[in-house]
Amino acid sequence: MDLTHFRHLAQALGEPIVSSVWSRITAHEGDQFEAQAATVELRTITADVAALLEPLHAIVDRGGFEPDQRAELSKGRAPVALKSLQQRKVEVIEVVGDNHIRQIRISCRSLFGDLTITPAIRSFNGATKRRLCVLFVALLAACAKTGGPAAPPPGVVRFDLAADPSTLDPLFMHPDASSAEAQVARLAYEPFIDLDQHGAPLPVLLARIPSLANGDLSADGRTIVYRLRRNVRWSDGVALTSADVLYTLHQILDPRNPVRSHEGYELIDRAAAPDAHTVILHLRHAWSPAVLTYFSYGIIPQVVLPAHVPLARLPDVSDGPFAFVAWARGESLTYRANPLYWRGKPPVDRLDVRIASDPSTNLLMLQSGALDWNLIAPAQRSIAVRDPHVRLYLTPTAVVAGLVFNTKHAPLDDVRVRRAIAMSIDRATISAKITLGAYPVTDMLQPQFSWAYDPSIREPGYDPRGADALLDAAGWRRGANGMRALHLNYAQFPESVTGVHVAEAVQAMLRQRGIDVAVESISNAQLFLPVTGILAAGRFDLAYVPFTMGADPDDSDVLACGAPSNYMHWCDQHVDALERAALSSVSQAQRRVLYEAIARRVADQVPVLYLFNARYVYAYRDRMKNFAPNAFLPTWNAWAWRV
Repeated sequence: MDLTHFRHLAQALGEPIVSSVWSRITAHEGDQFEAQAATVELRTITADVAALLEPLHAIVDRGGFEPDQRAELSKGRAPVALKSLQQRKVEVIEVVGDNHIRQIRISCRSLFGDLTITPAIRSFNGATKRRLCVLFVALLAACAKTGGPAAPPPGVVRFDLAADPSTLDPLFMHPDASSAEAQVARLAYEPFIDLDQHGAPLPVLLARIPSLANGDLSADGRTIVYRLRRNVRWSDGVALTSADVLYTLHQILDPRNPVRSHEGYELIDRAAAPDAHTVILHLRHAWSPAVLTYFSYGIIPQVVLPAHVPLARLPDVSDGPFAFVAWARGESLTYRANPLYWRGKPPVDRLDVRIASDPSTNLLMLQSGALDWNLIAPAQRSIAVRDPHVRLYLTPTAVVAGLVFNTKHAPLDDVRVRRAIAMSIDRATISAKITLGAYPVTDMLQPQFSWAYDPSIREPGYDPRGADALLDAAGWRRGANGMRALHLNYAQFPESVTGVHVAEAVQAMLRQRGIDVAVESISNAQLFLPVTGILAAGRFDLAYVPFTMGADPDDSDVLACGAPSNYMHWCDQHVDALERAALSSVSQAQRRVLYEAIARRVADQVPVLYLFNARYVYAYRDRMKNFAPNAFLPTWNAWAWRV
């Protein structure tokens, strides 16, 4: 556990829980490491509270030595080889203090898995081969149960983001694995069209959704009439009008603005505002995702901006249910209820949003009552429900996770090698053991609830013998040690519990086929940063990427040549032609056939091996009402939340 998250634990559980661990550890000759004793000192804590302490299993970095060599705190353990990380047995350590605390067992594995605490070590006689060290380690207050969480502040909802947003200006949002920027943008800004928790489209800034039936969509799909609600005001009291929509279009298309994608917007050749509440867009040619994508959901969503406010002042003025108050970078954001919101002031007065990327910390804070809701990994589900005040919400999502191949790097430019790797990976086992079946295996980029999803599509299945044969045919034969001269770099962001476990599984499965994989932990921000990020710059061989699709099945942002989210750096002219045809057709039936053809080509060439279509598990405390995430965002209906 990274100690940078410790301040959140202290805030969650209170100062009386702050403690320290003093341990005598002896380093022997021959890289032997023995924990002789450990003492937990509890400050300002009563005996009745101390009696509620649960066990803590501490795996401690060996300070002053190689950081990947660890030993286990225990009492009376025989010397342990530092290279061995498989110390599973829980030992008893002595706990002393002023409160006559009895010995307790030390184990939190059921809650956290393997914890890593980075201690400060002071060596008394480091020149000798036999050293006595004292570790000063913060005791994980996570293991304290004080009989129930402290009373939460009234009218406040608290939740975490797994990553700090790189910007709060919605014009410059970019996708990442956690959708951090989209989550907070939805608090402050309204889309034209939203989707409810069941996937049904809802007009938000619009009075109605354009369609052929109501005459707001032309038969050729090139003219769209958007009719704005008349009672919408910005948070400073200025009315939202069609002028704001035209202003935003200019900002999106202005080449001086580093907007990540102009997808679809560059097709608009004329835009008019005949009155304050009507916008007419005319397209160069039909673009089928237009109605549900413009100023709504898309791989790169955009929202309407206030024309009377400079971009540099955003998000100070907004039209959503909550108004921005403060941002402490890397730590927290604060929002207050917008009294001018068109639906009426939200029932919740304030939102306290913390930045905490460690999934175990987030679960702990939820259980302690310091958070009201949080996304959890499937493996954490059984732990979360132990608290009678925690409820679960399961929702299908538009997130399709895949193993991306960098097709610009040899030997991954060879389709035989890509197919062999795909055949080496048991996706069914990954789904069953890592996600406990919550994330079903999938074989195409469209979510399984999409009208374009085709269950007959099949990427290469698990076939170890076939994989070996393909690798041999491609010239990558095993050596005398059973390994092939094939070394791959796998990029993984640590903010995802599921992703980390997938990386471990893939590494082990490929090793069985003689392929050496080095997993590199790279933060969410570094991985997904546009242009210079690890994925965009192509500084990887394999990477775990959760793609968040839009409301429309358009996948050109991922699969078209040079597309912003084409992290595979793959270009297939046949797929490009199919993508153009699918985007220009107004026939759903025809588009379904085209997306099927695209998926079959991808399944044959395997620039990406789709792993599963995530069904997210959200945990929330029972004080929170109307929490109902949709397939894209958990914050879409923050206006309805109550506590």
